[in-house]
Amino acid sequence: MTVSIKPNLQLIYVSDINSSCDFYKMIFNSEPVFSSPRYVAFDADGAQKTLFAIWSGGTTPEPNIPRFSEVGIMLPSNEDVDSLFQKWKDNPDIEIIQEPTTEIFGRTFLIKDPDGHVIRVSSLD
Repeated sequence: MTVSIKPNLQLIYVSDINSSCDFYKMIFNSEPVFSSPRYVAFDADGAQKTLFAIWSGGTTPEPNIPRFSEVGIMLPSNEDVDSLFQKWKDNPDIEIIQEPTTEIFGRTFLIKDPDGHVIRVSSLD
């Protein structure tokens, strides 16, 4: 039997699981599908076959060390990207690091989570 192998878990390390859980519940506008003292998972595809998870059991992220990856949130249209930016821009709990711009793949903007992980919001490719 051949098993199809596809990425189905994005995991990031966080320093404070409760603070990060609250942040991701706010931006995802959803509750975790699994929660433990050091690991929390969110449904990323609506079918619980792909998860986004945070974990405080590994090395604590250093806020001053540059990140070389991004968490991606892809929305259906450029208008949806701009609309979400308008909703988030005045929220004191969301740090905007790049306002919306138009790239080759469409509209995009960047925010940071409490540990400095970059989150890119963009339109679907």
